[in-house]
Amino acid sequence: MLSAVKVRIEQALSRLIRIGDMRLFRVLILALSVLCFTCPARAEVSVQAAVDQQEVFVGETFTLQVQVEGEDSPPEPDVSVITDFQVEARGGQQNSSESVSIVNGRMSRVSHSGYVFNYGLTPKREGRLIIPALTLRIGKQEYQTQAVTILVKKPIETSDLKLRQSLDKSRVYAGEPLTLTVTWYIGKDVNGFNFNLPILDDPRFSISDSDGAALNPKQDNVVRIPVAGGEILAEKANGVLDGQNFLTVSFRKTLVAKQAGVLTLPQATVSCQALSGQRQAARDPFSGMFPDDIFGRSRQVFHTEVVPSNEPTLEVLPLPEEGKPADFSGLVGAYSLAVTAMPTKVKVGDPITLTIQIAGPAAVSASLPSLAEALGQDDFKVPSDIAPGEGSTVLKTFTQTVRARHAGVRQVPALHLSYFNPATGRYETAASQAVALEVADAKIVTAQDAEGAASGAAAMKQELKAAKGGISYNYEGPELLVNQTPSGMINLHGVWYALLALPPGLFLLIFLGTLVVRHGRNDPAGRAARQANRRLQATLDGLAVDAVSASGYQRMGIAIREYLGAKLRRNPASLTYADVEQQLLMIDVGGECLTSLRQIMEQCAAYEYAGPSAGTEDLLRLRDWLRQVVAELEQAHWPVA
Repeated sequence: MLSAVKVRIEQALSRLIRIGDMRLFRVLILALSVLCFTCPARAEVSVQAAVDQQEVFVGETFTLQVQVEGEDSPPEPDVSVITDFQVEARGGQQNSSESVSIVNGRMSRVSHSGYVFNYGLTPKREGRLIIPALTLRIGKQEYQTQAVTILVKKPIETSDLKLRQSLDKSRVYAGEPLTLTVTWYIGKDVNGFNFNLPILDDPRFSISDSDGAALNPKQDNVVRIPVAGGEILAEKANGVLDGQNFLTVSFRKTLVAKQAGVLTLPQATVSCQALSGQRQAARDPFSGMFPDDIFGRSRQVFHTEVVPSNEPTLEVLPLPEEGKPADFSGLVGAYSLAVTAMPTKVKVGDPITLTIQIAGPAAVSASLPSLAEALGQDDFKVPSDIAPGEGSTVLKTFTQTVRARHAGVRQVPALHLSYFNPATGRYETAASQAVALEVADAKIVTAQDAEGAASGAAAMKQELKAAKGGISYNYEGPELLVNQTPSGMINLHGVWYALLALPPGLFLLIFLGTLVVRHGRNDPAGRAARQANRRLQATLDGLAVDAVSASGYQRMGIAIREYLGAKLRRNPASLTYADVEQQLLMIDVGGECLTSLRQIMEQCAAYEYAGPSAGTEDLLRLRDWLRQVVAELEQAHWPVA
């Protein structure tokens, strides 16, 4: 029915163009547009996978796109079937467009709807690896991409770039902590880098920071290395390897092997853009008059290099069964236990705060001994919910409140912690010192005690006494003092005090207001920085749901640049993520937050400059994502001058 109406309108348009009636022509154009936009034909759905590289090195990250045609809001594909690659989700965006054209009086409308999912893939091994077909369920039907084959090459070490993994021990017991040091030796200019550390996801080990907490992120020699779920703080220094001087980037991790046997650590890699030479432009009549790097006649050329590490081996011995105590904590190493109590003079039922500290090479994994069994349930009331401990790798502190049940309690008994000492090859027990207590009986308040005050007041009155002089007063005491102030009189003391305080109070308010105004005039950049978040939020709130998507992205991109420009005291006109990345790193912005900010700015720039159309839902979803990122940015240490 509607298709027939469209045909009739198109025929009418052709006749109107020939006779030149432009008024009716505009009316019919409007009618046809309404029909076109309200009753679009649903395009056939198809999905396909695309990669930006067919040949990569082990540890080199490339981009996988899942492109959906005919649907602009599809569900995410199932990427759990990709096992030979590490997968990092990088968001997605709509890929929709629509155009209407009139040629020789005939109108044609071309619509395209689609969506693109982006993923970063890092191969785990060499060879011809297959990205399997991915499944998307759209409506009631399932669609699959085609499988993609990637040639993964073995990375090759060069004389200028090397990566080393080293362990402080080559032989340990299962559960015994050891330190892994990763060092990157750099002998030439590099531009950007990306570490691939399979050890972080190796189920054979548990991982914790070794000395990263001792590094100050604001120091010039500290480098932030983004990894999945966070970042690693590394230290820049100078080092020597095989008689050659290098700039080094190194960090440490504490490893605990979970199983016995000879274990080989997986190979780590670092990919970077390394300087490979200079590119000389075509010669011109002025060559030889100026240095080569003026007017851009000579440019540095970078290419991708992937540097492999060595694969150290570790012998892990099983813990002996002989002599293992029933309450063995699972800790391996030398440990100590200390307990303090506050207060030590209490009544029955009063709270006593115990501070329990466990020190040792892997104290972060220690658990609190059973307090109910150690203290005795007849002597102490211990809560069933025990507070988790806090602290660093080598010291963990537990804080717990207990209560004495009777006045016969004289001490907090010693607590015990069993562990295996690899130095002696035996199971040992750490014990704390007992803490002396003074516990008194709690006084029980009865109803008679509560009435004591009233009866005591009555007792203060003296009995009548006979006097020779006749009846006389026979009461004395403070209860005879009676307030003589008339009940109807108003106390004006408070009013006078308020009147006296009013002039200096007004002067103080005027003085403070003047200081605020002068400070704002003297520091316009600071005022702009303080108001940056409020202005950004106002812009995001003003994004109309019926606005053209490209216009909304443009406004959002401008708002982000103005926010960063105000916060960093820079001109926001042409700011890009690359311009602000180093400054954001210096003010303690996390790696995950930076990645999100980069993706948001890239999407805004894509729609702002490339001009594709997008749906309102994507615009609002990106707006909400930006709000979350800005909330985290507000917690950073922004410059104050």
